[in-house]
Amino acid sequence: MAERINNVGASSYKIKVTSGGDITLDVGNGGKVTVSGDLDVQGQSTSIGSSELIVEDNTITLNNGETGAGISLGTSGLIIDRGTRPDANVIFDESLQTIVGGTAYTGSWALRDQNGAIQGLYASSIRPDPSSANNLTLLGSGSSIVTVTGTTDYEKNVYPYTGSAITPNPSNPNKLSLANDDDALVNAKLMEDYILGFYTYNFQNRIDRGDATKTFVQTYDFEEDATTSRIEFGVDGTNIATMFENRFDIGNLSLSGGSLTSQDTNGDVELKGSGTGVVKITTPTTITQQSDPAVPTDGISLYSKPLADGGTGLFFVNQDSTQDEIASRNKALLFSIIF
Repeated sequence: MAERINNVGASSYKIKVTSGGDITLDVGNGGKVTVSGDLDVQGQSTSIGSSELIVEDNTITLNNGETGAGISLGTSGLIIDRGTRPDANVIFDESLQTIVGGTAYTGSWALRDQNGAIQGLYASSIRPDPSSANNLTLLGSGSSIVTVTGTTDYEKNVYPYTGSAITPNPSNPNKLSLANDDDALVNAKLMEDYILGFYTYNFQNRIDRGDATKTFVQTYDFEEDATTSRIEFGVDGTNIATMFENRFDIGNLSLSGGSLTSQDTNGDVELKGSGTGVVKITTPTTITQQSDPAVPTDGISLYSKPLADGGTGLFFVNQDSTQDEIASRNKALLFSIIF
């Protein structure tokens, strides 16, 4: 093919047609136009009808020549023609607020269609800048949530499951199987299942409050602890009461059935009112028979033993060692007649 070179001996060469006219460089099928220097295209629109565009430069500058603080038109980016569907936009939007390093930041990338509807993004990873201490902020404002909607049984991908519950494992401290991935995020369903599973296989046997000397309630069960089943109550580190199956011990007193007794050897049980108050007995009282008690150090002791001359079986002994039977009315009348 012949080659023709027009060498114009001038520093500038201009081809001009009537305003609104066209200039066509027609090289036919398979031909090409080569520009050996820079190409400066001026005008309002540049249209490229090629089926494939190859650019050797590693960057493409959009919104070139901007002189304002940010994009004066508000957005800049790429538009993808989707035929009968709304065009897809990859844009930088100056009106969006994001968080960078914990600080509000103006401007952000956005994926939208031409109607402004937010579009999705498929990616295998998203990470913050590794050269800084910035965290990855998923939500910066509003009431939105992070969700795994669409993932099939997400929680079962994080933990081993048997049916609808996390698989138990008695050899682990929490009695549950270990997570499939320690770094996996937890969704609400998994949190509910974990709490339910934990309290199914782990029983809380103690409630306490305090530091060195705790106030507490603690349970023991024969099947779990190989000791007497009971509930202990403590205040400031001291056990003040214990509840058993058939009795309740508080201090040095023990309540069992209908009996209140002292736990101390030969210990007394004292009932008294407050101030000028008294102890009232509102039902009949039975005093069972027993042997003579020791002489009290103060006051008088009443007790019962087999009937004697007084005819009541009710005896007393006082601090002066006087010991006798309290006489019935009839016996007292008889003794007064005789003596």
